[in-house]
Amino acid sequence: MILAFGCLSYQSVQAQIDPNSVPAAGSMVRITMTDGSVYLGEIISQELGIIRLKTMNLGTLEVPTVNIERIEDISADRMRKGKYWFENPSYNRYFLGQSAKPLRKGEGYYQNIWVFFNSAHYGITRNIAIGGGFEFLSTFGAHTPIFFLSTKAGFPIGDMFSAGATVRYLNIVDLSGDNDIETDLAGGIFLGTAQFTYGNNDHNITAGIGYGVAGKEAADRPVFVISGQTRPGRRFGLVTENYIVPVDGLEAIFIYGMRFMGERISFDLVFLNHPEIAKVIFIGIPMVDFVFKFGK
Repeated sequence: MILAFGCLSYQSVQAQIDPNSVPAAGSMVRITMTDGSVYLGEIISQELGIIRLKTMNLGTLEVPTVNIERIEDISADRMRKGKYWFENPSYNRYFLGQSAKPLRKGEGYYQNIWVFFNSAHYGITRNIAIGGGFEFLSTFGAHTPIFFLSTKAGFPIGDMFSAGATVRYLNIVDLSGDNDIETDLAGGIFLGTAQFTYGNNDHNITAGIGYGVAGKEAADRPVFVISGQTRPGRRFGLVTENYIVPVDGLEAIFIYGMRFMGERISFDLVFLNHPEIAKVIFIGIPMVDFVFKFGK
């Protein structure tokens, strides 16, 4: 019994937030309790371990700091028509590619495309993130399964601009199992991309340029990327990602569609299109993904 009491006391001490970290009176905050409940409102005062919180629907509450797991400041732009707009969980990514906006340190996400394609990205500093992924089916029977690794550096330039660079390595699959990959692709593909992004976390556009190296042969022409996203609704967004390759004129691949989101998850329904694809399927080939945000 003494041990149980000690454990409970220890948990209470651990859960209690630092009183000095509580925002000042008048601040709009979002408070997450240790039992999972969430309160939204304006701090009236704080004294003797109690926060008096004026909420929109529950009146004035007295919240013990010992039971608070996390308290967050809410900027004015997160309250719209009396509703709290959580941060876009996919603020720095489109569908396959990313913007120049960096992941925060300790923040990451897992992405699954069509069940078989799995990847994860994680911010190791406030400006640098690492990532990787693999295609599930190629791990069976293929001598060299499909996988990729990536490193990205992103730097905010003021409130609305960001600049970044990404280096990716893509391993080439050998479905024959006899390690008979063509010589010009042996060693995989390296792709370096520079990105420039304008906008905030809900509405942004990115322009990028990239060069690739396949095996020992470097591409003599760049790939241009133009991507963007907008968030017209609290849980709804639109996303597009487009690749332009100057080969025998201009070749273009278009990705466009819808995004449905929660605080830590998002689900995309997009269409992959190309002039040749449009001749058969006008709207393009449907693609879906599921993304889970983890960490901070």
